[in-house]
Amino acid sequence: MGIRDFIQNLGEHQERLERLPDLSTSEREEILSEAETMVGMADAAIKELESVLNNRRINLPEEHAIRFAQDVFLYLRDEEEKVKEALRDPTPKNPAEA
Repeated sequence: MGIRDFIQNLGEHQERLERLPDLSTSEREEILSEAETMVGMADAAIKELESVLNNRRINLPEEHAIRFAQDVFLYLRDEEEKVKEALRDPTPKNPAEA
């Protein structure tokens, strides 16, 4: 899965959450499984990028690029974690709290 696929899947998960009360148990389980996989992939990417920073001699522009990529993966992971949380606790939340 590439980064564009990841972003597209995240968007689809967020769209499906909008109709959370109407989702079947099997749909919830499918989305939750996909979200867990995606969080794991993001975590692996973040760790691998950190490993590159710690173990390689890189120049400043490369370091900035790696840190930017880490920030992107951190954001995507956090957004997918919100999907997981919503699926595990389907009680409606106050939109002002989100």
